[in-house]
Amino acid sequence: MGRLAKIAEKAGVSAKTVSRFLSGHPNVSEKMRQRIEAAIGELNYGLAPAGAQGARGRHRGIGVFFGDPGAGYQVSLYCALLQACKAADHCLVVHHFDEAGSSWDTQVSAFLALSQVDKVVLVPPLSDSFEIHRVLNARGVRYALISPSRPVSGAPAIAMDDRLAALEMTQYLLGLGHERIGFLAGRQGHVATLLRRQGFEEAYAVAGLPRPDPALIRPADFSFHVAIAEARALLELPDRPTAIFACNDEMAAAVLFVANELGLSVPRDISVAGFDDVHLARELWPSLTTVSQSYDQIAELAVAQVCRQDGDGDASRKNSIQVVPHRLVLRASTGPNRYQDRRLSRAVG
Repeated sequence: MGRLAKIAEKAGVSAKTVSRFLSGHPNVSEKMRQRIEAAIGELNYGLAPAGAQGARGRHRGIGVFFGDPGAGYQVSLYCALLQACKAADHCLVVHHFDEAGSSWDTQVSAFLALSQVDKVVLVPPLSDSFEIHRVLNARGVRYALISPSRPVSGAPAIAMDDRLAALEMTQYLLGLGHERIGFLAGRQGHVATLLRRQGFEEAYAVAGLPRPDPALIRPADFSFHVAIAEARALLELPDRPTAIFACNDEMAAAVLFVANELGLSVPRDISVAGFDDVHLARELWPSLTTVSQSYDQIAELAVAQVCRQDGDGDASRKNSIQVVPHRLVLRASTGPNRYQDRRLSRAVG
């Protein structure tokens, strides 16, 4: 009897249901998921005890956990990881995890049992999950973190400086004469959301300006659909912002969509800036001014770290975050504030 059939028999479900579960198919109920995960854990396929690296160290797969497979940032990062794994003579083993489902302990243990990987790269927001770290440590799995909120003992980490990048983008918009800038924030509790807002507000302080108007800072969850409503709320204000800085490119795309719907010209009536420089940013019209990070470099560093043999390399990097550079990409969606002189004349009058 094959492995898939044994799992199906143990869980009391069909082999087709197990196959759907393993491929991340959405049409598997939570009850079925729990039964299959429990069966995989009970069968304990090939899980070596923690520290038993001799048998598993030759595995050529590197695991990565999908949390939100539709996000442009994650798609860009996964494409870079695929190339980095290929260059390192490894393959990328990908699985879609349910962040709102059963415990990470069960999900991760099931994934490790089936995939047999002994190396994992964690991307945000999963890179901050201490529950996942605990499971990986207990299984003797080597892992690297991308953009965690803080260093984790024993785990190398790679990130860009989100705060500095947001500060620089805001300074650029201020330099164009935009002082009334709307800000679309990301998902609550996500470290990038906090750091990018810090950079946005710090730019005002550095310029000697009053703090940004709180009414112009809107939560949009890194989501195009949520940002549609928030962008409309900003752009329909009687004294609307002259620029909007969105915490990712999907939300910036939503601003462009709403601006067009309202008959506003970009950048003549409203400047728009994003963050991440995903493929979408180059395909929009007008093309999007944004913050670019080196996905290729991040992926290469993460793969190199998890492929290191114990004792190789700089041990100090296992307890610190290695920062990679970023740059502003200036495109057609931003321009000077044409309302600046009019507002100044009203203030003087």
